[in-house]
Amino acid sequence: MTVTGTGRILYLAKGDVTVYLLHGTAGDLLIDTGFLGTWRALSAWISQYDVRYVFLTHGHPDHDWNAAKLQKRGARILLSERDKGLPRHFLSQPVKATMPRYRARNLVQRFGGALTNSPRYTPEYLSDDDPDALRRLGFDAQIVSLPGHTYGSLGILSNGVLYCGDAFTMIWKKPDITPHAVSPSLMTESLRTMLRLSPRWLACGHGLPVRMADAKPVIEAFLKESSF
Repeated sequence: MTVTGTGRILYLAKGDVTVYLLHGTAGDLLIDTGFLGTWRALSAWISQYDVRYVFLTHGHPDHDWNAAKLQKRGARILLSERDKGLPRHFLSQPVKATMPRYRARNLVQRFGGALTNSPRYTPEYLSDDDPDALRRLGFDAQIVSLPGHTYGSLGILSNGVLYCGDAFTMIWKKPDITPHAVSPSLMTESLRTMLRLSPRWLACGHGLPVRMADAKPVIEAFLKESSF
């Protein structure tokens, strides 16, 4: 487990899952909640903060597993309305391999996801047409629609950092395209969005934050070669 910060990025990384925290004027925002086995570390880490909101980048169990416990503590859970049917129903958005080398991994992902249900929670739904929803809650942050990994995948752009969930990954300690997407074609458009926004950092849901300067060549090479 690593607990640290990179510049203004506050994060907790345990295993291959990473969660982040933003300060607001009326409490703090936790971005994703980790998976089974991360609660003890997560609970200890956030005890130093005033977490009143939880922003889920998408509704997969490795990101929302601890949402129910946080909701019982009084936190408001925020999720895209386009992922409304996804929590506890992984195969409502079956994922595909984004590259040939991930086909075998994708089969395992689909099987495991179908058998793994997060504890039940009740989210408040965010609209893709409302990028300023977090600003109204006191955060210097813009919501960015990043569909592809799921239909409702969302990111947060704040102070030069794009908290991108699984729209990009550092899962193998190097910049890479996410292995799975419900819509690879939408994923490629979201990668173009990342290039257009050109943040200084990408804060990924798996692995540690990566400089956009290091991620950009990987994204550009994929877009050049992709048939999606």
